[in-house]
Amino acid sequence: MKIIDQTPFFNNETGEISFLDRGKAMLKYGASWFKEVEAQKQVLTVLDNVLDRNYTLLRNVSPPGLEASFPFILVGPAGVFVMYVTPLTGIFRAKGDQWGTIAKNTFKNEKPNLLTRTERMARALQVFLQRQGYPAITTVDAILLCSNPSVHVDSIRPIIRVVMRDALERFAISIMQARVVFSPESVQDVIERILNPPKPTPPQPAETPAAAGPETLASAQAEDPYVPAFVLPESQAPAWSNEPAPLPISGTQTRSQVPRIKGLNKKQNTFLIVLFVILCLLITAFLFLVIKDQWSFLLSLLP
Repeated sequence: MKIIDQTPFFNNETGEISFLDRGKAMLKYGASWFKEVEAQKQVLTVLDNVLDRNYTLLRNVSPPGLEASFPFILVGPAGVFVMYVTPLTGIFRAKGDQWGTIAKNTFKNEKPNLLTRTERMARALQVFLQRQGYPAITTVDAILLCSNPSVHVDSIRPIIRVVMRDALERFAISIMQARVVFSPESVQDVIERILNPPKPTPPQPAETPAAAGPETLASAQAEDPYVPAFVLPESQAPAWSNEPAPLPISGTQTRSQVPRIKGLNKKQNTFLIVLFVILCLLITAFLFLVIKDQWSFLLSLLP
């Protein structure tokens, strides 16, 4: 199996993450991030022992435009698989889209919901590929992988497939024996579209139609006469226009018929006059105090 590893702070030469980088990663991604990375290594060993070179595993990649990191994306002749690896321990139940723990025959919802999280990752990647115009992608399988042997998941028709630690090898064998849906060229194309999606082409400007003669214009007006939006009844008005179209001003309409902006009323004028008087009184008082202080200062200088 070929592996493309884009794990942050991962050293390709040593295959490990230094102690200093572990601290940086935990500060950036959370305390559980390093545990999930270690759990991925355990699952990666099992898959690598079973799957051949026709399969490529993309680890912790972030496709441009999605702004999300995918733990495992497996691409091969059997299709595309999005896998979320969890290091959890304990007893869990996966029923439909519900994910939680079981204690004393009592079910308790757990957050985050690993079922819906993995399913949304798969749907996001599926839409990502379909928007690139790739018709061969009809579905992307979502898989939840448990790396710890001490975990037990009671599965009751979950929305995605849940694979426990002791079933990882059988799961990998089932992928090898699955029906072939991708050719080797298609596999490489999908990988390239995930890592380096093609840039969208700018829209081409519409071609300007040739100038039409008088006869052509006359026939077009006769077949499809222009009807202004404001003439149409409300039910036939354009859906994109929320404002009524302005009525045309006829030639006989004079300027006197155009509504004018009203001036201030009597109360508003009175209020402005009172404010002006108060302002004048404040300025006068201020000037009086200043002159008084200056006069007192001058008197103190006299012998």
